[in-house]
Amino acid sequence: MIIPAIDIRNGKCVRLTQGNYNKETVFDEDPIKIAKRWQSCGAKKIHIVDLDAAKQNNNNYEIIKKILESVKIPIQVGGGIRNITIAKEMINIGVEQIIFGTAAIEHPEEIHLSLKEFGDEKIIVGIDSQNGFVKTRGWINNTGIKIQEIVKKMETLGVKKYMFTDTLKDGTLHHPNFESIKKIRNLTKSHIIVAGGIADINDIIKLSNLGIQEVVVGMAIYTGAIDLKTSINTLEQKK
Repeated sequence: MIIPAIDIRNGKCVRLTQGNYNKETVFDEDPIKIAKRWQSCGAKKIHIVDLDAAKQNNNNYEIIKKILESVKIPIQVGGGIRNITIAKEMINIGVEQIIFGTAAIEHPEEIHLSLKEFGDEKIIVGIDSQNGFVKTRGWINNTGIKIQEIVKKMETLGVKKYMFTDTLKDGTLHHPNFESIKKIRNLTKSHIIVAGGIADINDIIKLSNLGIQEVVVGMAIYTGAIDLKTSINTLEQKK
């Protein structure tokens, strides 16, 4: 499945290059309009990142609520979700899936509680990495923890869904690091979502052939490198 991304900062739809808040491109002033556009292109799900919440500067919850009211497809949300209280707030307003990131390192007990409360279909652990090591707090903090270490820990908690983002590739259109993704695929039998560097439909097909279930696409659909509607139809025909 191709999942279009909507990254929200200061109420606007933006894209960052390699997660750098100083390398921001504003693609639209209205994230709600963008959500409707991706739904009209045939998207079956939308991926939202609250960039302000990720840095704990502010949040864009009101805009997320309006997106939920404006589209009929499921929404998954990440960015600043660090405890069960925030997770519950998101699910109560209609968010389909919650993405925990920093909490996997700093407060894994919150993920454990959320799994018990909401079930493993609702909870995704987002692992953002650079050269095989996990980054947290909006990709600012280098943890020194290897991907395989955190996956092993999350498996013991019962996590069944992961989202892996290569921070060096994200927003670059330089193609995913397929060798790294192969290694990640071999770490777990769980459901995997991949983001970062996807530049064309061939990248998506290659990821699918590696056993990746979902891809989150951002910069490529905003710049026109990938036509979302055409790509969704192409993959549907291949099934």
